Amino acid sequence: MTLLSVVIPARNEPYLQKTIDDIFDKAEEDLEIITILDGYWPDPPLKEDKRVKVIHWTESRGMRKAINAGAKIAQGKYLMKCDAHCCFDQGFDKKLKADCEYDWTVVPRRYDLRRKTWERGDKIYDFQYITNPKDKRYPMKGANWPEYAERVKGQEICDLMTSQGSCWFMHWQRFWDLGGLDDINYGTMGREAQETCLKAWLSGGRYVLNRKTWYAHWKKNAGKHHPWRATYPKPVGDREKSRDYVIECFTKNKWPLQKRKFEWIIEHFKPVPTWHRRESLEPIRYIQETWKLGNAQDLPINLRGINRVDMYRLFKRFGYKRGAEIGVWAGRNAQDIVHEIPGVRLFLIDQYKDYYGARKPRGNSRHKKAEHEAHKRMKGHNVKFFKMKSEKAITHFKDGTLDFVYIDANHTYDYVMLDILLWSRKVRVGGVISGHDYYNADKSRIGVKSAVDDYTRYHKINPWYITDMEKERERKKKNARRSWFWVKQ
Repeated sequence: MTLLSVVIPARNEPYLQKTIDDIFDKAEEDLEIITILDGYWPDPPLKEDKRVKVIHWTESRGMRKAINAGAKIAQGKYLMKCDAHCCFDQGFDKKLKADCEYDWTVVPRRYDLRRKTWERGDKIYDFQYITNPKDKRYPMKGANWPEYAERVKGQEICDLMTSQGSCWFMHWQRFWDLGGLDDINYGTMGREAQETCLKAWLSGGRYVLNRKTWYAHWKKNAGKHHPWRATYPKPVGDREKSRDYVIECFTKNKWPLQKRKFEWIIEHFKPVPTWHRRESLEPIRYIQETWKLGNAQDLPINLRGINRVDMYRLFKRFGYKRGAEIGVWAGRNAQDIVHEIPGVRLFLIDQYKDYYGARKPRGNSRHKKAEHEAHKRMKGHNVKFFKMKSEKAITHFKDGTLDFVYIDANHTYDYVMLDILLWSRKVRVGGVISGHDYYNADKSRIGVKSAVDDYTRYHKINPWYITDMEKERERKKKNARRSWFWVKQ
């Protein structure tokens, strides 16, 4: 008996043959591949292979019908569906089979695919959540959820709320126990992953991530200049049809085979972004989606294309209205903050005099001039100056009362670390701890990078970010002029 049947729905796919070859090359047990050529013939034609069954439709019928058609003629004990532009881990079939109980649907770890070299990339996309139907951008759809990784750290097999849908694995009979894919109420495609995961969970089973193995998926560009834009186009109205039905069917508990109510899955994974109010998740989610970040990233994550002024625009987007700057000098940065966040209440801390431990003495006249310029720039804005040391100014603030803090004072290691320790307590959950000059320079005793790196590592801050260089000329200085920040969780 064939152990595994791999179903590959395909329409205008340029990498179908490479996907088939990779599956046969990486599999270690007996399998068959069933590919459904949905309204096209590959050019050049597929290689002849007895292990490959081909279903050809003259006119496209859609991905859901294609998957069901492939599953109907499958001979394997297990069924795997994958897209026609994927590569796989060596022995993926054995590893998936080894951890797949009868009522499980299993998803291997997903990487991005470098199609030119046909190798997996560095980005990992482990976790997604199902968005609230009231979410304006993505109602009842999968959205990346990198912060969930901290909850299941160290687990190789872990619960998965939903996935992107490009690959899943289960017992063949289980697929039909769940009714196959509904190709009537949903339309040709759309919300396939949400149907699959919700059926698994609400029937009393599990939808899990297997981190012991992986696949890499090529994310096609849907732009109008893309040569394969016609790959599974969605007929007019199908997107709305699939969205409306998955909401109607599952959130109102109308699926005939369900043993758990829909509310169960929301509680099982809580807090879930857009379902439960967790202020720190919204800024992280926005950054994740805007910069299209994977779940696993080297830290810090470089947010390309933004400087610290753009960072303040993010603060405005997050609704921040109350912040502090530690180290003001002539007020140029404070001017940027009040300009980018209209109506912000800004507290400015700088003692404007030399002190023991200062990295470089400036003299009274320079301090007075800088102080005068700062007050002049802040005239007419909602600001308050604290002319004192940072560790004294901290006593004027209650914990959790600031939306953000920007640290740009003494750049030696000890002072940066002290400011982070003191001022991070004053920022609320969902606010931002940030600062300037993420770099080290031994000669001038600048140790910002080391202090930030040590703090984030010790306190297990994940994710955290740095901006790009502020000016073109600064690119000659390694790491100079970058700002650093993280959202307090």
